Amino acid sequence: MQKEGFKADGVSFTGAFTACSHAGLVNEGLHDFDNTKRIHKITPRIEHYGCIVDLYSRAGMLEDALNVIKNMPMKPNEVVVGSLLAACRTNGNISLAERLMKYLYELDPGVDSNYVLLSNICAADGRWDGSSKVRKNMKALRIQKMPGLVQLRLTVTFMNLWPVINLMSTLSIYIQP
Repeated sequence: MQKEGFKADGVSFTGAFTACSHAGLVNEGLHDFDNTKRIHKITPRIEHYGCIVDLYSRAGMLEDALNVIKNMPMKPNEVVVGSLLAACRTNGNISLAERLMKYLYELDPGVDSNYVLLSNICAADGRWDGSSKVRKNMKALRIQKMPGLVQLRLTVTFMNLWPVINLMSTLSIYIQP
């Protein structure tokens, strides 16, 4: 990228960290993270730290991911912590999942997916009592699991709806009933 004359910015580093994470290139991702501050003088934002948590998590390095969360210069959000919670399921680390759930509960106690994930982690390990306890807590807190495979949260404003309406009316010219 630099050879072509482009200057790296926060977005390009997010892409680089994500690519390293998915390719399992832990050392390269950490090297790039160090370069954001040292060479490019870019202050890492929460999404950059989230990518590093994901980088470690996908590599099974959960304690390293936890250390990133603990040492972030800003308060981690539910996306960053939730990424590590999801890795706990993959790696079967129930004790860390339970600790993370306590933190997630403090951030936002009403997020159903966190409870469901912890319940599934317990069930996958054969800890049916733990899974049942999580589901009972959900019921006591009146948290219902959203039905379906994916929960989408959409915010549609009138202004960002116009391009969709224009596209649909353009397409309707070419679509014959």
